[in-house]
Amino acid sequence: MIKKGLLALSLVAASMTASASLEGMKPIVGPDQPLGYLIHNPYENAPLTALVTLNGHSISDVSVTVHAKEGGVPISYPVGDIRIMDEGGVPIFGLYPNHMNTFTVTWTEAGEQRSHDYQMLAPAVDLGYTNDQWAHTPLIKPITVDPDFKDRLYFINWTKADGKVAQLNHNNIEGPGTFNWDGVPGFMIVDTAGDIRWYMNPYTTHDSKSYENAGYAMGMNLTDKGNMVWVQGQGWKQMTLMGRMVSEHSLPGDFIDASHEGIQVENGNMLIRAARKNYRRADGKLVNTVRDQIIEVDMNGQLVDFWDLNEILDPMRDAALISLDAGAVCLNININKAGHQTTAEEVASAPLGDIHGIDVGRNWAHINSIDYDPTDDSIIISSRHQSAVIKIGRDKEVKWILSAAKGWSEQYQDKLLQPIGADGKALSCTIRGECKDSDFEFSWTSHTAYKVDEKGTWTVFDNGDGRNLRQPFFAKEKYSRAVEYDIDETNMTVKQLWAYGKDELKYAGYSPVTSIVKYQQDKDSMMSYFASAGLFGVGGGYGNTKMDDTTGKVKSILVEHRYGEQEPAVRIDIDSHQLFATGYRAQVIRPADMLK
Repeated sequence: MIKKGLLALSLVAASMTASASLEGMKPIVGPDQPLGYLIHNPYENAPLTALVTLNGHSISDVSVTVHAKEGGVPISYPVGDIRIMDEGGVPIFGLYPNHMNTFTVTWTEAGEQRSHDYQMLAPAVDLGYTNDQWAHTPLIKPITVDPDFKDRLYFINWTKADGKVAQLNHNNIEGPGTFNWDGVPGFMIVDTAGDIRWYMNPYTTHDSKSYENAGYAMGMNLTDKGNMVWVQGQGWKQMTLMGRMVSEHSLPGDFIDASHEGIQVENGNMLIRAARKNYRRADGKLVNTVRDQIIEVDMNGQLVDFWDLNEILDPMRDAALISLDAGAVCLNININKAGHQTTAEEVASAPLGDIHGIDVGRNWAHINSIDYDPTDDSIIISSRHQSAVIKIGRDKEVKWILSAAKGWSEQYQDKLLQPIGADGKALSCTIRGECKDSDFEFSWTSHTAYKVDEKGTWTVFDNGDGRNLRQPFFAKEKYSRAVEYDIDETNMTVKQLWAYGKDELKYAGYSPVTSIVKYQQDKDSMMSYFASAGLFGVGGGYGNTKMDDTTGKVKSILVEHRYGEQEPAVRIDIDSHQLFATGYRAQVIRPADMLK
């Protein structure tokens, strides 16, 4: 039975006559008729999708084109035969919001190729309302789009609150963890003309009153089946591009607070950044830990392995922590503390919970990305609060550390990578990471670190806070970079191959939190998202949050470069239209991979 409100009829079925009747919702049949009727948003989670039902037709070799509106970009994709059966019809992705869309479905049936044009009105975008936004949706402004990148689709997401969030908290006042971080999902897909072509319904996928469905929706990645997978508070979810929720899993019983990264890796399992509950410290204090656990689960949600970073790394290292700008520590955005450098006393005496500080029970590690290297069965993590990228084996032993040397104890000294120049010679670097007579720079408060399997290199988003373990005299000296490194794991060296942002974007691209850089094999390119650019304003005064100035109005910058080039093939600026609603991640979306 079709739910009320889901049924939408084809408006331009050319072969339908005025005398044709649906006879009480029954689809029209006949050799000259198209397929069945249309269902808008069939699973309630993706309002810019539709389904063309089959009505008993047996079809194959299906392709879909959603035609561009004036000045727009068409979306065309094939649909796998098995996907047709899986969805129960032809999946339609990429409808324009608040627009009478036209799309064409082409298929083979009984040895003949057929096609039909449909029309459907899709609703306006509704990402939820907050009292500090001044426009309905983000403003997506294409700046540069080279012709061979015009077909690009980018998934972007935001962290935003609506005044109803964080209604649930842990009862352990001594260690509240990060559960109180909650926000309305801001998942969307945009094209290179600046139009939103898909978004996730925040009302059906999030519930601030539910332990299982509260929490920030973060770290969206794709599975080997082409489904979207992400972490959200106390669990993780898997959904098709059409919005069908394939699975929803709670975290294993001893773990809490999933955020930032959930990624299916080559062995078929999921790696998730989480925390531990009721953790007994060496001093006997019982705490909930913060952003310091990596868990491996199978696709059924069962625990396979875990990495306790409190045991593997040094939670007492404060070298990077005392260089942070206290105004922006990931989700903790306090504009009144912008520019204040954290002190050793503050990180040692900070309250327990999601506060940057040393020791278990505080946010000493802040792991924000995970990758996996199948060549040696190791994980790679980005630790914002250690300003380090670290590779750790299945045996829980550190293999190497990409970081400035200051503060690392004796047991880690032989794990630190040695920077080298283009000539292969070792660079002279201070313990604060300043390398003389070289363009090489370490990454600082990084937010992603991924292996480029096709190149044998590594990409890191260098946010740049606490660069060289200090705050600059002038805030405008700060910058962020997308970086590619070549790491020789045998000789324990690291060489910088490419970087973008320092000279090109300067302070205008400075993103104190979030962001990503990721290699794209299909176009041999680098996609980078300077997600929180403009968080503190460019030329605006700290602490001033009036809506008519720049402070707090994030203008994220998405760029994609042909491999090795400095001039972007794509640049898209995104204005959140909401105070402190920071962009989080971006991904290139290929419908053919997701509807195969």
